[in-house]
Amino acid sequence: MKQPYTAPEVPGDRITPTFVRDELLRCFESANGEFAELLHQPVTDEQLKQQVKSFVEGVFSQCGVSYVAPTKEGILTAISECKRNAEKMMGPSGEAIIDHHYSEMMKLVDRL
Repeated sequence: MKQPYTAPEVPGDRITPTFVRDELLRCFESANGEFAELLHQPVTDEQLKQQVKSFVEGVFSQCGVSYVAPTKEGILTAISECKRNAEKMMGPSGEAIIDHHYSEMMKLVDRL
């Protein structure tokens, strides 16, 4: 099993909305990889990257926030929606995975 996502330790001047959005993709790849293992559904890294990018772009769009020019508020809106979707999809079996990844992302969002 791969290591779960951990928010990177980076200087404050590197924490931009675009950086956080890109980290959101990495975070989701990690979480979805863990979900796939939990559900015994093998998936390649490339499939995971494509699925996650498409999903995250879709969530930004559904929330009416920009994926291309993200803002802190837009990222917060999208992360909350992603969390709700994951909770509905995974139920109690995914709770620990969701909570871990959400708290790691909030470490970055809080620094924006």
